[in-house]
Amino acid sequence: MLLYAVSLDRLTLTDSMIAYGDPADPLLPVGELARLLDLDLTVLPSDRRITGTLGEERRAVTLDFAAPITRVGGRDIVLAARDIGFAPTDVFIRAKALEAILPVRFVIDGEALTIEVQALETLPIQAKQERIGRLQGLSRGPQEVEKPLRIATPYLPFTPPTWDAVVETGTDTRRDGAMLRRYDLRFAGDLLYSNVQGYVGSDDRGKATTARLLFERRSATGALPLGATRISAGDVFTPALAMGPRSVGGRGFSFSTAAPDQASQFNTIDLRGELPIGYDVELYVNDILRSGQRTPVEGRYEFLDVPLVRGVNVIRIVTYGPHGERSETVRVVNAGGGLLRPGQTTIDMALVQQERALIEPDRLRLPDSGVGGIGTPRLVVGIAHGLTDMISLIGGAGLYSSTRDDERDVATVGLRAGLGRFAVQTDAAADQKGGRALAAGIAGDMFGISTFLRHAEYRGGFLDETIIGTDFARPPVRKTMLTADMTLPFFGRQSLPLSFRLLRDGFPDGGVAWTGTARASTSVAHTLVSTGLDYQSDARPKVPTLQRLTGNLALSRLVNYNWQLRAIADYDLLPDRRLRSIGVSVDRSLSDRLAMRLGYGQSFGDGGSGAFQGGAVLRLPFAEISLTGDYETRNRDWRVGLRISFGALFDPGRRRYVMTPPGVAAGANAAIHAFIDNDANGRFSPGDQPAPNVTVEGGLKGMVTGADGHALVTGLGIAPSTRLRLDIKDVDSLYLSAPPSLVEFAPRAGQVVDIPYPLVPAGEVYARLFLRRGDGETGLSALRIRLVRDGQAPIMVSTEFDGSAVFSQLPPGTYRLEIDPEQAGRLHMRLKAPVTLAVAADSTQDVTAEVIFEAETP
Repeated sequence: MLLYAVSLDRLTLTDSMIAYGDPADPLLPVGELARLLDLDLTVLPSDRRITGTLGEERRAVTLDFAAPITRVGGRDIVLAARDIGFAPTDVFIRAKALEAILPVRFVIDGEALTIEVQALETLPIQAKQERIGRLQGLSRGPQEVEKPLRIATPYLPFTPPTWDAVVETGTDTRRDGAMLRRYDLRFAGDLLYSNVQGYVGSDDRGKATTARLLFERRSATGALPLGATRISAGDVFTPALAMGPRSVGGRGFSFSTAAPDQASQFNTIDLRGELPIGYDVELYVNDILRSGQRTPVEGRYEFLDVPLVRGVNVIRIVTYGPHGERSETVRVVNAGGGLLRPGQTTIDMALVQQERALIEPDRLRLPDSGVGGIGTPRLVVGIAHGLTDMISLIGGAGLYSSTRDDERDVATVGLRAGLGRFAVQTDAAADQKGGRALAAGIAGDMFGISTFLRHAEYRGGFLDETIIGTDFARPPVRKTMLTADMTLPFFGRQSLPLSFRLLRDGFPDGGVAWTGTARASTSVAHTLVSTGLDYQSDARPKVPTLQRLTGNLALSRLVNYNWQLRAIADYDLLPDRRLRSIGVSVDRSLSDRLAMRLGYGQSFGDGGSGAFQGGAVLRLPFAEISLTGDYETRNRDWRVGLRISFGALFDPGRRRYVMTPPGVAAGANAAIHAFIDNDANGRFSPGDQPAPNVTVEGGLKGMVTGADGHALVTGLGIAPSTRLRLDIKDVDSLYLSAPPSLVEFAPRAGQVVDIPYPLVPAGEVYARLFLRRGDGETGLSALRIRLVRDGQAPIMVSTEFDGSAVFSQLPPGTYRLEIDPEQAGRLHMRLKAPVTLAVAADSTQDVTAEVIFEAETP
C-alpha cells in the first residue's frame, strides 16, 4: 500500500490517496480520482463496472470487466489482468493504462510519493473555478478493505407513498387563447407487501385521461413463490415469443423466473421507461444514436425492436429536461443467443386485456400499435431450458388477437446453440388456422464485423407481430434481415462506430419491399456528431416502384461544462433532395439555481415556418419552476406557460413529509441519521447527540448531514443493489468508531430507506513492538499485530519501519495485544509477556511490547 500526494495545477487535491503496487506505476483508485477531478464516472466495485462520460463532447465510458468490455468513446481499450485490481470500495487501474482512458497524464515520483495530474483537456473541476480554493483536503480513500453495511429492505404492508408532480398552466393562441391546465402525477411505495407504482395524467383542460397502476415484487435470488424473480399485477406487459405475439401492454398479471440481469434476447430488445412532461429522450446502443422520442405517451417512452449485436451491448438512455437537464441510464445487455446453464429452466408469462388500462378515467385514443384486438385477452407463455453448455431449448404458446376478429392460438419451439464463435437459432411456429412459420439465424464476429443474419418463411397466412411495422393487411411470406456493426479508426485515437440494418420482405403477389438503416456517431472537435440514413423501397407488380431515402444529423456539445448546445437537421435524398427541418437550442446554467434556454426551429416546404422558443428555470431545494414561451412565424401564434415540478416523500427520521426536487418516485431514496451513540446501543436514545458534517456520496448529488444529523439522498434508481459512501472526516471529534463507510441495500421505486449511522465514542492505541539486541532495542517493521476483544472480530494492522502501529476508532473495552498467529508460527516468534489493556473513550494509550524468537522445533 502506498500513500500519494496528488496535485492539479500546482494545487493539492489530496495528500493521502491510497494506491498499490509499483511506486513508479501504481494501481490508482478510479473512484477516488473521479471524485477528486469531478469526473462523470460511476464506479461499481461489486459489479466490476465503470460507466459514465468524459469531456465536453461526453465520450461514453464503459468498462465492464465481468463481460468483459473496455470501451471509451467507441474505441476499445486493451487492459491486461495485471493492470486491474478490485476492492469492495473501489476499482484500481494501473497509472499508465489509466492514461489511455482518462484525458490526463500522470507525472509520478516514486521516491517522493507524489502524483502531478496534467490535464490533456479541460476537466470539470478546472471549469468550476469557484471550487479550486476548496481542493485542499478533499476525499481521502479508505485505509482498509471493509465489508459494506447491509440494510435490509423487506416489503411492508404499507409505507407513506412518495410523490412526483408536474403542474403546467399557460395560454396558447392556437387554442383561441384558452388557459391550459395540465398535470402529471406519479407515486410509488409499499402496499400489501408489494411495491406499488402509479401514474395519472391529464389533457390540456386539466381532465384526467390516463392512469396506470402496478403492483410488483422482485427478488434477484428467486425467493418469491415458485422460484419467481418477479411477480406483477395491474398494468403490465406480456413477453414476446420468437415468432408470433410481441410484447403488448394491458391490465392483467405477469410472472417470471428469469434473473433480473439475464438477457435472453438473440437480436432485439424492447425498452420502456418514465418520461415526464417537457422531457425528451435519446437512445444510444454501443455509442450510436439509434432513436429518440420527444413526446411521452401515457407518461412513458417506448423503443421497440431495438437491434442488438451478439455479445456485449451498451445501452444508454439519455433524458434531457426542458432546460438542458441531462440524466443518463446505462444498461449492459449480453446478447449471447439466449443460452442457459445446463438444467436451468426459466418461465416468462403474462395474461392481459391488451391495450386496456386497469383504471381508465377518460381514456384517450392511443396511437395505433399495429397489433389490433384492443380489449381482447392475450395470454403468452415462454419457456427456456438449458440442455448443455452450448444448447438451449426454447418454446412458447400464445392465445391472442392480432386484429379484433382474428383470434390466434400459436405454439413455438426452437433451439439456441453456440458453435465456436457463432450463435445459431432455429424456430418453428404454427397456429390453429393452418399458419406455419420457420426461421433460422446466425450471429457472430467476422473480420471484425459483428454480423447477424436471419431468414424466415411464412405459410398459410401466419402473422408475425415481432416484425415491427408489418402491415397485417399484406403480411409477407418471407423475411430476411441482416445487421452489421463495426468500428473504424477515425482521426488518430478517435473511432467511428457504424451500424447497418437491412430487411427484405417478399409477398405472395411477387412484390418485394426493402428497408435499410445506417447509423454512425463520433466526436469531432469536441462535438458529438450523430448521423443516420433510412431507405425504403416497395416494388409491386404493375405498379411503379416507390423509393424514399431520408437522413438526419444531430450535433451536441458541452462548452466549459456550462453551455449545452444541440442542433438537428432532417433532409430527404429520394425521391427529391430537400432540407425538411433544422433546429438549434442553447442551454446555459447561470448558477446552481438558475438556468436558461433559447431555441429556434425552421421547417421547409409548402407549409414551412419558423419557431422561436425561450425559457428559464429556477431550481429550489423543494421544486423547479419553469417559465417558457414560443412564437411561430407563419401564423404568428404564440404560447406562454408556467410549469412547476416537485416531489414529496415521507422522511422517517423527521417523521413528516418533506418537499424535494422532482424524480423521487421513480427510484429509491435514503434518509441518513448520523449520531453520537454514547451508550453504544445502536439507537438514538436520550443522551445521544446528532452528528453533523457526515458526507454522503451517491444519488443525484452528494449530501452532508445537517445540525440535526439528518441527510436526505434521492435518485438512487431501481437496480438490483445500490451503495452509498459515508465519510466522517469532517465530524468535529477525533475519537469515533463508525460503521462501515459503504452502505448497501436493494432499492425499489418510491422507497425511503431509513439508515441509522451510529458513531460510538472511541479510543486510540499507539503500540510499538521491538526486538532486544544487546543493550539496545530495534523496532520490528511489517509485523502483523492485532487487538482481540471477546466476542468481536480481531482488529489487524501492520507496524511501520520503526515498529510502531496505531489502532484507531476503538470502542471502549478490554483488549489483548497479539501477533498474527500465522506470521508468528511461520517466523517462530511471540510476545515476551502477555499484554492486556483497557481502552477508554476520547483517549490515547501507549503500549510497548518485546518480541522474542524461538528455535525451530525439529
